[in-house]
Amino acid sequence: MTDWNIGVSLIRDGRPVLGVLYFPLLDEMFTATEGGGAFLNGVPLRVSDKQSLEGALTGTGQAQPGTTVALADRVGASFAMMSKAALYVRVSVPVSHQLAQVAAGRMDLHWQFDNVRAHAGGVLLVLEAGGVVTDLDGKPWTIASESYLAAAPGVHAAALEVLTA
Repeated sequence: MTDWNIGVSLIRDGRPVLGVLYFPLLDEMFTATEGGGAFLNGVPLRVSDKQSLEGALTGTGQAQPGTTVALADRVGASFAMMSKAALYVRVSVPVSHQLAQVAAGRMDLHWQFDNVRAHAGGVLLVLEAGGVVTDLDGKPWTIASESYLAAAPGVHAAALEVLTA
């Protein structure tokens, strides 16, 4: 699996201000600073300009072992719903890989129901690359949020509608 990575995040006053993800097997270094943009090996990143879920490349993480049955069912149901709306849905870990791909415009959106605090660096990458990140109620994402949807602006609203139907 080439998508494992080493990640570091810095949180200040409840906000991610620095995110670094390094993918050793691909020699890809993703970096972001609050207000300073997002980069891949020093080259600026931009989320995709996709405007429709029909051609969207999407993803989520799997429910962690030992999670509640309700959460596992919610993850499964969200996969099924998004599979009907998007071109492709990937379920994989580590989640930070998918967030980096959204920031780079290689994927169009990623959503997650749990363990979201651990993904702060990846969320910052998406935000600094021009993406939209909210919780699954559509409110702005915070470090205390219980879920998130990180997406290109052109597909965020439609994806939120699918995931909350």
